[in-house]
Amino acid sequence: MRRIAALLLILLLPLASAATSVHIEWDVGQPIDTERRYIEHFPSSTVTCPDCMATTDDDIVVQWWRYSDQTGSTWPDDDANLRAGNMGVELNESRSILNGNNSEQRQHLIEVEGTFSIRSDLEEQYYLFADLTVAPLVDLRNDVIMQFLFVEENSEDNHGRELSYLVRDLSSEAGFYRTAGNVSNVNVTVSYEHLFAAGVDLSEERYGWKVLIVVMGAEADSIDPPGAIAVYETSVPTSSENVGLLDYLPPLAFLAVALVILFTVVRSSFNQEHGLPEVRARWKDGKDPAIVIEVDAKRRDVAIQGCEATEPWSMRGGVKRSTIDSGSRLTFDVRFKKWHREPLVLRLKMEVDTLGGWTQNIRLPLRNKSERSVEDEHD
Repeated sequence: MRRIAALLLILLLPLASAATSVHIEWDVGQPIDTERRYIEHFPSSTVTCPDCMATTDDDIVVQWWRYSDQTGSTWPDDDANLRAGNMGVELNESRSILNGNNSEQRQHLIEVEGTFSIRSDLEEQYYLFADLTVAPLVDLRNDVIMQFLFVEENSEDNHGRELSYLVRDLSSEAGFYRTAGNVSNVNVTVSYEHLFAAGVDLSEERYGWKVLIVVMGAEADSIDPPGAIAVYETSVPTSSENVGLLDYLPPLAFLAVALVILFTVVRSSFNQEHGLPEVRARWKDGKDPAIVIEVDAKRRDVAIQGCEATEPWSMRGGVKRSTIDSGSRLTFDVRFKKWHREPLVLRLKMEVDTLGGWTQNIRLPLRNKSERSVEDEHD
């Protein structure tokens, strides 16, 4: 059975990548005309912006929220505080930034072409993928960076506050040529974990999401602060729109289902033959960072050898060495020193009778901020 299982898994390896489903694909489109302003608002904790500049329908406007720790809001504020720090916006200060560096004029100095797509893996974890070509029109400074902003057109937090064009997530990419005429192929993935932490669930098909590309930089000989040298605005379509729905989605979905079924059968047979334990994990209720792990010993005794967390997570204390008799279950807690923004990755080390050492990797996405103490979020 071991040889059969190994052979089947080897044969399926070339199909594993193809099992990723591409749900929606759409073009980056044309750049925003330089006559249209790119405006970033930093509202106050009361969701008002008395010192912000007036805007028109032609402006490309985004809003950064910075006060979730102070107000208990479910809106993300990490990227907003980073952007505000870079631009010198003080806490409790409401103001606007024009064209990235408060310049009245905006230039278009770099071309971006390609597609965005929403994809998912076998665990139905939806993420954003960008397949782009990037071509500077002039020589650029080394500090140029491409920003990807995931924007919610109309957002409401857990306290009923409302903001339009809220930046939910900011990702950046700097891996492209900066000299005029050189073309770079750039692939960017905004992971499920990253979007999950920002409150973005792409598995829920609905209107109201925008993806912006904003390239911040300047010409090579410029002494000005980096500004918006290219702006692209796209709306995330739904499959009900006749835009970008891939014709090959059904065979990919069928392949994914078939692969899951086959893998389940092979894994089940392997576990039954060799008696590997079943391991489950979940977040523990309460404000302190802790998880509950359950280990079911099957046909063989299992000895818990230890447990270690990958950075930045750090365990509070250790895991007691213990033995689980075959056919029995052990439940125990693992506690951590503090909350982090990254998903939890844990390695549970075990010794299975007559089979030797075995390590189970445990991955858990972050709990919603509303489910845990705000005070514990401070680093």
